[in-house]
Amino acid sequence: MGRREDKKLEKRSRLDEAGVQELLSAGYAGATVERIVAAADVARGTFYLYYSDKHALFAVLLERLYGPLVAALATARDALAADTAPPVVYAELGEALATLIGGQPALTQVALREARAAGPGGEAVRAWTAQVEGLTEEILAASVERGLLRPHAVRPVALAIVGGVERLTWGWLAQEGGLDPAVVTMELIGLFTYGLARG
Repeated sequence: MGRREDKKLEKRSRLDEAGVQELLSAGYAGATVERIVAAADVARGTFYLYYSDKHALFAVLLERLYGPLVAALATARDALAADTAPPVVYAELGEALATLIGGQPALTQVALREARAAGPGGEAVRAWTAQVEGLTEEILAASVERGLLRPHAVRPVALAIVGGVERLTWGWLAQEGGLDPAVVTMELIGLFTYGLARG
């Protein structure tokens, strides 16, 4: 990669990081392109080389967070359908989620804050959350189909799991005591697995 390309990547990286920090401090509704470019120390025109507006930047940041998360859930669903041992699937999924969230704590906080907000920021997060919930339903359905879990209404259980994970993630990032990601992952898996276990 040439020097010019390196500089472009570096500017975009600065814009992305400044965007995350601006969204974290001001929220989606309060964030401005002006403060983002000032924090990134680039010209306003440079922002528009990469993004058409604030929402386009937000969409790219959400893709960075949720894209790998959705992929990890799809991998778990496919592994269960292929008869992989459930403890292995669940442990790998838990590890992937902890790594993804732990690697992007500020962006995760932004997404969690915006999840229930009105307007385009909240709508964008909820679109991703709907994918997460849908894949969680598919994982539960695959587990029932294989006889690993008792028959149950997968939609409310999927919502409970996703909601529980969101709350635990918030607590972990807020450094509430007793929320070690590895321990929480195993406890959460145990709670739902044994709670839904066949007689």
